Amino acid sequence: MSNKERMLHHLAHHNGIITYKDCKTLGIPTVYLTRLEQEGTIFRVEKGIYLDANGDYDDYYFFQYRFSKAIYSYTSALYLLGVTDEIPQYFEVTVPRGYRFNTPPSNLLIHTTTKNFIEIGVTRIKTPMGNYVQAYDLERTICDLIINRNHIDTELFVKTLQSFAKNPNKNIGKLYDYATKMQAIKDIKQTLEVLM
Repeated sequence: MSNKERMLHHLAHHNGIITYKDCKTLGIPTVYLTRLEQEGTIFRVEKGIYLDANGDYDDYYFFQYRFSKAIYSYTSALYLLGVTDEIPQYFEVTVPRGYRFNTPPSNLLIHTTTKNFIEIGVTRIKTPMGNYVQAYDLERTICDLIINRNHIDTELFVKTLQSFAKNPNKNIGKLYDYATKMQAIKDIKQTLEVLM
């Protein structure tokens, strides 16, 4: 299979998206991106990201491609997890303290945490367009909401916790494990005792 055929195969099996990193992983010289672009087979969305005519513009995937340290959290995580059907008006992400965004988009809400906590509860989840991104799982998101409840919309806080309490797939053991690691077990237990 030629490099071009391999790229077309990749496009067909990855929602019409190919990136500079994909070419590196596949061992295909990145000059082929330019060639396919010149042929009109793909077009550049932004630096290092290309779509074919059938590809869907995936804001969540493209944002995380640009800012790989950012993990979708809070309302963005709830949306990606399917806990809320309300489409967030901005990306809400968590990054390690000290992380700096170069030219971040205007629709961005940033939370920071210590490097010890950043990986707790990270999962890969599909965007509405079918591409995988990193987001916090439900239990980590519940921890974040409770720990930061003074900065969370009251209606969102109550609805999310009520939804969690009724969720047959909730994992209380995992939640308590995260809470212990994040040094917030007392707050988490007190809040959940009211609900459950």
